[in-house]
Amino acid sequence: MHAFKGWVEKGLAGVLEFDREAETISAITATAESDRFETGDAERNKAMEEFFDLKAHPETSFILTECRDFKVITEKRYQATIIGILEFAGIRRQLPIACSIAEQGNRILFDISLKWSFKAFGLKSPRLLFLTVRDIVNINAHLEFVSNQESV
Repeated sequence: MHAFKGWVEKGLAGVLEFDREAETISAITATAESDRFETGDAERNKAMEEFFDLKAHPETSFILTECRDFKVITEKRYQATIIGILEFAGIRRQLPIACSIAEQGNRILFDISLKWSFKAFGLKSPRLLFLTVRDIVNINAHLEFVSNQESV
């Protein structure tokens, strides 16, 4: 009922250090300007900004703390579970994230999926009239990292 897509196209920065031979992801840092979150619906954007007080918390970030279960799927495709600290709306929590990695020329395509909980972030689920949003929200994202090296 409340499924929607959201995106950020500007105000993003990130670094991915990925070691094929050691079969690990050694570092990930990513930041997004929270006020650039877009859902395609101006009212939903405003409600999200107010509910999470995004003006007071203008940046969302993720920092890798551990890479687990790294698997080589094919020569240029990999899967892993990463653990890291997500800071969102001024609250920091450690989360596991399933990711799929694909090499494509000088780009690394990084698809992630995670479950995000309002309760884990100390927040009550938002209400709309008599309806309450589920506590657990599925988040999927597609990130593209461009190599700053001649060969990937």
